[in-house]
Amino acid sequence: MVTEKNYYDILGVKQNASADEIKKAFKKLARKHHPDTGGDEAKFKEVSEAYDTLSDRQRREDYDTMLRYGAFTGGMGGAGRGAAGAAGRGAGFGGGVGGGQGGWRTVINNVDLGNLGGIGDIFSRMAHGEGAFGTGWDFNGAQTQRAQKGREVHVTLEVSFEEAFVGAEKRVTIRIEGGGEQVIDVKVPAGAVPGGKLRYKGKGSPGVDGGEAGDLVIATEIKPHSLYARKGANVLIDLPISVAEATLGASIMVPAPDGSRVKLRIPADTKDGKTFVIKSKGAPRVKGEGFGELRVQAHLTLPAKLNEGQKAALEAFAVASDPSGFDIRPAIAKAIGASSVSVNAAPADGAPSVGSAAPTGGPASSDPSVGSAAPADGAAVMTDEGEAS
Repeated sequence: MVTEKNYYDILGVKQNASADEIKKAFKKLARKHHPDTGGDEAKFKEVSEAYDTLSDRQRREDYDTMLRYGAFTGGMGGAGRGAAGAAGRGAGFGGGVGGGQGGWRTVINNVDLGNLGGIGDIFSRMAHGEGAFGTGWDFNGAQTQRAQKGREVHVTLEVSFEEAFVGAEKRVTIRIEGGGEQVIDVKVPAGAVPGGKLRYKGKGSPGVDGGEAGDLVIATEIKPHSLYARKGANVLIDLPISVAEATLGASIMVPAPDGSRVKLRIPADTKDGKTFVIKSKGAPRVKGEGFGELRVQAHLTLPAKLNEGQKAALEAFAVASDPSGFDIRPAIAKAIGASSVSVNAAPADGAPSVGSAAPTGGPASSDPSVGSAAPADGAAVMTDEGEAS
């Protein structure tokens, strides 16, 4: 004979488990088996049934009493059937409950224990759908429908960058399956973040068999902005800077999302991608006080086309650069055994241009990749991130 699991086995806890341990085990199993998340509905009902009994102090005491008297040696599946056989069948519990003129008599494992008072009352309540198994049972062989809470409804609300920054009130119409349309006044908090959730209790799908309605959960989605991006309470902005500004330094006015302007000092020798942090110029913090940061990332930007003045200035800079002491590609220079510097600027006073002279002791190189060769039109150039541009 195979003995089926009792309620403690179903929840995976010991019989002396605390109420918190039982609750924790139930939550874990309920999430795993919930039908709305693709779980096993039968398992979910089994777990819920076990928790309904063990979470109630009186029902648990009744249930534990029956366990001590071997009421379930015939298996859990016989619980309803055994009680239904109260007229003397003795199935399911390894025994049965007999009714007569002298009151309820208890038979366990084929032993007539007579009228046990409290124990008989337990079985009496069970036979009438009460006691250890809760009021949702019909012991004529089936479980009655229980009230079930409605499902959560999840929707996305798109707001502008400005609305998320300062807050907004929006009226939206939502169609709820089985519940028609609902008009909701949504209050978007100042500093709302992408993916932030607003919960409206009882505004979701209707309940079943008298159960309460589920909740409505609205997630905020922020539209892209031409200047700014959000990362939590911090606001990000890209700042293009010229070669001269990066090399010599500069002061640049930067717009803050609150409408103010901030003078940002760019120090000399600023590298591409450097981020400057301006405190308290970001978005309001939804939870907590104060504001996030405005993070300004500098990006070195080359002109699309040089004018004659710019070209002459760069050629002069190139000639002034000493290749023996200024090589931005030291690893490449080491690999080729010579300086990697090659400049196409016109030499002053007829001197040979840097990188164009023939190597000492041999003919000029005919390799087009050496010196001033440029990529062919349309050729892809690999960036340092490893992506072709």
